[in-house]
Amino acid sequence: MSSSRAVLGAQTGPGAPAAQAGCGIREIRGLVTELTRRMDAHRRSRIAELDLTPTQAKALEELGEPRTARELAAVMCCEPPNVTYVIDKMEKQGLVLRRPDPRDRRAKQLVLTDAGRELRLDLLERMGQDSPLDHLTHEARRELRTHLLRALDRAE
Repeated sequence: MSSSRAVLGAQTGPGAPAAQAGCGIREIRGLVTELTRRMDAHRRSRIAELDLTPTQAKALEELGEPRTARELAAVMCCEPPNVTYVIDKMEKQGLVLRRPDPRDRRAKQLVLTDAGRELRLDLLERMGQDSPLDHLTHEARRELRTHLLRALDRAE
């Protein structure tokens, strides 16, 4: 492969016709990156409308069911002390309560208050409004999901 073809992301072999037809890996990577940026910007704007931090919003999203701080930290991909800090703040705002975990009396479950559940529903509703994917039909979104799962080598 010549160096200019390598720089342009051209492919040889079985994938070459697809690359020439505008389906190269480089183009797909760029499209995924652009969609990610648009979705992140949409998410940030919706979170800002509710005067939340991104971490508080993620905690609200993930607390549809009661969880321990350790469980919440795992789904948020952060350390438990970080979750504790965020939950302390949310508890002061009247959004979250700590109660004994019925599975382990040593642990505390994080449970949304009525105000927390209302805010969560508002957040989820706003996230769904004017999304970068809104113009796609339900069938097109389902197809996109299927292709993304396949690309990520995840079973449906």
